[in-house]
Amino acid sequence: MNLLDTTKVKMLDYVVYHKAEKMGYAALNINNLAIYTKKSTDGKKGSRIWLIAGEGKPRRYYLRASFLISNVMHSDKPEFISKITGTDGQLFDPMPLLNGHAWMPDFVEEQGRFAFGFNKIKDEEVIKGLRQILVANTLRSMNG
Repeated sequence: MNLLDTTKVKMLDYVVYHKAEKMGYAALNINNLAIYTKKSTDGKKGSRIWLIAGEGKPRRYYLRASFLISNVMHSDKPEFISKITGTDGQLFDPMPLLNGHAWMPDFVEEQGRFAFGFNKIKDEEVIKGLRQILVANTLRSMNG
């Protein structure tokens, strides 16, 4: 019996939303691959985080970071339960604008206008679109 065949686990994708007005600082002030959440994060290690930032009125959505979860620990901030950190990922500056993508309006609705906090991304088209943005901006930063 090949253990690799029986232990394959599909990597899941999760979204976290940064609202500057609520957090008290802009997403560009985030300088490490870490997020805080009020939700349980058991069993999420190895999954991908997509950190979305919302700014202005009308709301403009940006991709601030994407990373693989490498560590889950108790939060050092009393208003949160967990702190999630990663090492395999990227912070984006400039942050790619997400509003113009065809899948974005449905994604905003799927996520309850990001009211759910740390939440699984269910729509494969959204995951595909986010990954395309990740690749395009990673290549740009390496070549630019």
